[in-house]
Amino acid sequence: MRNFSILAVIFSITLALSGCTQIALGRAEINKLFVVRMMSIDEAAEGKVKLTLTTKSLSTGGEGQEAAQKGESIISEGDTVFDAVRNLNVYSDRKPHYGHTEYILFGESIARKGILPYLDFISRHNEFRYNAKVYIVKGDTANSLVKKTNTTKMFIGDRISSIEENIPRTSLSSVVTLNEALLIFDNKNLDTFIPFIETTDTMTSEEKQDIYDVLLRGYAIFNEDKLSYFTSREEARGINWMMDRIGSGVIVVKSKAGEEVSMEIVDSKVKIKAKIIDDELHCTAEISFTTNIGEVMGIVNVIDNESIEYLTEQQEKAIKKEVESAIRIAQENNSDHFSTVTKFILEYPMMRNYLNENWKELFPDIKFDIKVKSNIKGTYLLNNPTRSTVESVGE
Repeated sequence: MRNFSILAVIFSITLALSGCTQIALGRAEINKLFVVRMMSIDEAAEGKVKLTLTTKSLSTGGEGQEAAQKGESIISEGDTVFDAVRNLNVYSDRKPHYGHTEYILFGESIARKGILPYLDFISRHNEFRYNAKVYIVKGDTANSLVKKTNTTKMFIGDRISSIEENIPRTSLSSVVTLNEALLIFDNKNLDTFIPFIETTDTMTSEEKQDIYDVLLRGYAIFNEDKLSYFTSREEARGINWMMDRIGSGVIVVKSKAGEEVSMEIVDSKVKIKAKIIDDELHCTAEISFTTNIGEVMGIVNVIDNESIEYLTEQQEKAIKKEVESAIRIAQENNSDHFSTVTKFILEYPMMRNYLNENWKELFPDIKFDIKVKSNIKGTYLLNNPTRSTVESVGE
């Protein structure tokens, strides 16, 4: 009798698993899923949340036909993000799946009011990946950016991915993941920086109108979880120097003859040292980097000892100015987005409690000292400028 009962149970389970009926409520067939690649969060009327979910379109049009839009979006509103997500079920014939979400976008308006309440749902949801990238949309809503760029030849997610690959070439921004943002937001003494993007006209012909592309400009600086201000290009690179996030980039300096010379950064290293001297906080940034001469906008030879020494001095001054400007603005806004407090805590662990409790009063008065050392490594294929002559160069 016992064996018969076991066989009956096994037979019932086999029948259930071999059928087409969906048993688990959370599961769905692939054609019933809306695979989210990008989530955009904006402020809606009456304090509600506007949610835009975007996926990559599978259809691109046949031969000789205009390519279809590269992105498909569904939009919903609600009192909260969770409410907006559930409201999608009212009209969407597919269930959103967030396991492939690569980008989370916030419009400027909602970012200025604080983004932590909207990150709460994302951090609780088991499908979201913590390596998703976070961006702020400057001067517009995230929904509007998606709409404007959705008619270009490349899916907006792929376009942003392509831009990210080129970030090390300029070092004017960087990638910030959801995990990084949440960790910094969790520390009351640190303010985070999140890269911002905006749209720009990309007219490819006179016939086509309203063609837009995406630009990665710099950083959005946060005070706690609220957007405070946007950096300039120079300030953004100054932040990257302090955070040791420099890949490459171009430094434009003047030669002794007043001609512009482009120096390409090929290597860099930064050391931050925190000290307390006579009850005053001091922070020293030791920056070292190597460059190559990438371009000379003139005909005067700059490849001699005196000129090399002069160019070395000029590029060091340029970088020191960038870093000092970034620090000055940060202290004026009392915004420690350099993680300076962690440097002091590591150096003085017994003062952890004091530093944490008083950091907002201490940070604006820190004495920063920027020390820059560089060298010029090479000139690529040319030793002399194009069209340089004995008359212009000298004997």
